Amino acid sequence: MQNFTYHTHNHEQDFDGHQSAEEMIAAAEEKGFAEIGVSNHLICHKNLRIENGYQPMFRQDFKSGEECYKKHIELIRQAAEKHRIKVRVGFEVDFFPSAYWRDNFEKMLKNLDVDYLIGSTHFIRSADESFLCNIYHMKYHPDLPQQPEFKEYLRNYWRNIVAAVESGYFTFIAHVDYITIFNLCVEPEWDEYKWRVIEALAKHKQPFELNTSGYNRIDMQHPTTWMLEELNKRGVPVIISDDAHDVSMLGQHFERAEKLLSELGYTNRFNPFKVK
Repeated sequence: MQNFTYHTHNHEQDFDGHQSAEEMIAAAEEKGFAEIGVSNHLICHKNLRIENGYQPMFRQDFKSGEECYKKHIELIRQAAEKHRIKVRVGFEVDFFPSAYWRDNFEKMLKNLDVDYLIGSTHFIRSADESFLCNIYHMKYHPDLPQQPEFKEYLRNYWRNIVAAVESGYFTFIAHVDYITIFNLCVEPEWDEYKWRVIEALAKHKQPFELNTSGYNRIDMQHPTTWMLEELNKRGVPVIISDDAHDVSMLGQHFERAEKLLSELGYTNRFNPFKVK
């Protein structure tokens, strides 16, 4: 069974984990993991909406973001020194395709000493990125599904994932059908967009994750099984992620994920740091 995890979160720096980085590292060590990566959210954009008046991990300028992320890296490196387990430092990056975002991200990345990057999409958006809404925060905007632009916002979610794959920035891509947690894009009409993601991942041989957190929410991993089957046929490398925001989630459902991959004959496993 996979004995490492690289998609985890902690609560320092106003991130959305439940424990400290040191507690997460210590718990992974106790579980016998060979490695752990801490990958808090990197979410920077000038047009981010601050729903409910409090979203401290959202950064509306890259300067303050860079300062936060540097402190995060330093904190993780210091916590790692207290443990024998190998600790990697990464970010789960919300990607946006505009030249504005890419330019600022690339400049900031030069100043961040990170081991890996996870590509992620948590937002629906307009084409020009003037409107951005974290899918989780749609609950604060109950009228949004009735707006005429709503379906285009959903289409841009899938286009965003394809663009993230094509960007070449990322070590692996996170929970590609995350949006289905909210019962969105589950109808057959959305399959063509899911196929676009499959084809992009296959074309670029871009590793992606089987994210086990979906088992807790909708009793289904991300991506859904039929997408896994098609990605397997195309030889796309897969890594298992727990998306752990709590020590109790470290390695959670890995056995179930391993069983599914075995049943599918999915042998092309991604091991970015060649962990033994």
